[in-house]
Amino acid sequence: MERPIPAAVRAYGADPGDLVTDPDPRWEAFAAREPYFAVLTAPRFLRANLTPDHEREFFASGEALVAWMFRLLDHVSPNFSPMSMLEYGCGPGRLAIPLARRPGSVTAVDRSPAMLSIARAEAAKRGAGDIEFRSPAELFAGARRFDFICCVHVLQRMPPDAGLRLVRGLMRRLARGGIAVFHAPFRTSASAPLRASRWCRDHLPLVNGVVNTLRGLPFADPLIPGHVYDLDRLLGVLDEESAESAHVVYEHSGELSSVTVFAYLPLPSIETATSSTPITVGPEPVEERNHEREPVAASLDDANRAAEQYFASLTDWNDHLAKPFGPVGDTPRLLADAAALLHGARLVPGAIVLEFGAGTGWLSRWMTQLGCEVILLDVSETALRMARELYDRHPPIGDRPAPRFLRFDGRRIDLPDASVDRIVTFDAFHHAPNPDAVLREFGRILKPGGIAAFAEPGARHSDSPMSQFEMRTHHVVENDVDVHAIWRTARACGFSTLKLALFHGPPFYVTLREYEDFLAGGETIDRWRTSARVFLRNARHFFLGREGEEPLDSRTTEGLACAIDATLRPPPTATRWIVDATVTNVGTARWLPGDARVGGVRIGAHLFDAEGRLLVFDFGTAPLTSPPREVLPGESIACALPLPAQPAGRYRLEIDCVASRVAWFAQLGSRVVSMDVDAQSG
Repeated sequence: MERPIPAAVRAYGADPGDLVTDPDPRWEAFAAREPYFAVLTAPRFLRANLTPDHEREFFASGEALVAWMFRLLDHVSPNFSPMSMLEYGCGPGRLAIPLARRPGSVTAVDRSPAMLSIARAEAAKRGAGDIEFRSPAELFAGARRFDFICCVHVLQRMPPDAGLRLVRGLMRRLARGGIAVFHAPFRTSASAPLRASRWCRDHLPLVNGVVNTLRGLPFADPLIPGHVYDLDRLLGVLDEESAESAHVVYEHSGELSSVTVFAYLPLPSIETATSSTPITVGPEPVEERNHEREPVAASLDDANRAAEQYFASLTDWNDHLAKPFGPVGDTPRLLADAAALLHGARLVPGAIVLEFGAGTGWLSRWMTQLGCEVILLDVSETALRMARELYDRHPPIGDRPAPRFLRFDGRRIDLPDASVDRIVTFDAFHHAPNPDAVLREFGRILKPGGIAAFAEPGARHSDSPMSQFEMRTHHVVENDVDVHAIWRTARACGFSTLKLALFHGPPFYVTLREYEDFLAGGETIDRWRTSARVFLRNARHFFLGREGEEPLDSRTTEGLACAIDATLRPPPTATRWIVDATVTNVGTARWLPGDARVGGVRIGAHLFDAEGRLLVFDFGTAPLTSPPREVLPGESIACALPLPAQPAGRYRLEIDCVASRVAWFAQLGSRVVSMDVDAQSG
């Protein structure tokens, strides 16, 4: 009895009988016994002939093929950097494993459970354990799309009609702006009798069994077919699925001629607000590029010296000290990136914050102004001197914690375990020659529940002209930022959460009508989405959360709420008024003691005249306890609020709580207690 087929499978153009039914038991047994030969039909890959060298050759051929594909991908779509990759027909993992060593996630699909089991074992054995293995039914029943899809040495094993249905189904799994790679034979020089013999063996199991017996092979072994495709039909399917068949590579091997087609699915065009001319966001014109990357520093000490030499070579510090208000063109990007970083870092006044790679200290100074106790960390002593100069020239306004300046040797951060609340790195982490070691240090010094916040470039950063210039001229490290690899390391360093920020750095400008259309859910959303995707290809703003819980307290507005029961102690005298109150912490944050510089919670009052006009906003405050102490959620405190007496007349008091330098509780939704005061003379 056939398995029921999910409706979603049919919706994506995949033929159920070909893709999601159980595989032929003969093929399963053969694949389990001969997984390498089933992919590359050379005698040296048979189990009986398989040596360690042959096994290395098998997987090395996958490494070479993946490297070749990605070289050509750069011509189809310059700076292409897929975040999600799918290999269909993964076999024992020959391509999935090298794909997993590149930035991005990998999903490997195979119809054969035996092959999936072997691929899992090979991936674990070769240190590529983060591959997600799926059956075709699981793939086509979901709605996930991929930036890159690879289907190599698969179509030739399928009858052309089924193979073309697979191509159509996979193209409907390709994201806009993505590339799919399909390999298929299109011509054979085999003789007619040989083709007829293979047809009989493929369609008549008895004939195949007899031939196997005559050749000394197991009777039930299936024929490994080599179907040939009509190239016009293959390209026609891609055209029908709106692909641009941007690159076709021909290959001739033995009796077979094959093509590898790189099919690009273009992004929608973005229409400007001032012109009806569409701006196509897609592959740029192909140009010759130098794929020889500039080398990174030879050692950690070399990288440290290069950073110091860069800052020491600066003869005029003014432009660097003016950052982010230096070149006008850079300022909007820096401000937008900093805003996204600070928002996700969830800073609180009084928090101990380490800025990794602080450079000249402009962002650290901002965080000091916000009331944080900032530690500026850098490998360059000259950079730290520049940061001190910035603080001297522009000291923070008001009473703020003094910054600390800490030299980094590139290995160990000279701070105790669990000693900082936040770590912030702005365009600095990708300069670290030892990112895994740095992440381990981050995990060591962060307190439980702390956050490490990153604003970094994307996965092709090192290929950019600016990066190449910096590496060539200053010999600094310019790494690509692979968030998947960072997350794998971070999980082993005590981090439990990863969040990435989806935002659009430069604004997407529209007309008034388009603005209305956007808010109404119209087609302008699609153009905005395209623009945001293009922007986010080269931006990685992410936040790693340290295991554990960070206590919520009154240094932020989150979780602040109070309930007050208050009366005026009679009679109000000519020297002072006294309010007796019971205050209950009905929020989720603990209240810091009333004498805390930031976030200390006190009871207070505002003074109005009889008509409700404000006379004195900060009329008076008092601590909730004596001596001052923390007040936990759910706790009630009886307290007294002494206030200065006013001249004879009628007044109104509003009694509220206030978290020092944070907010009055009424501003956050708590109810005040109002009372009328009839002040008598004498």
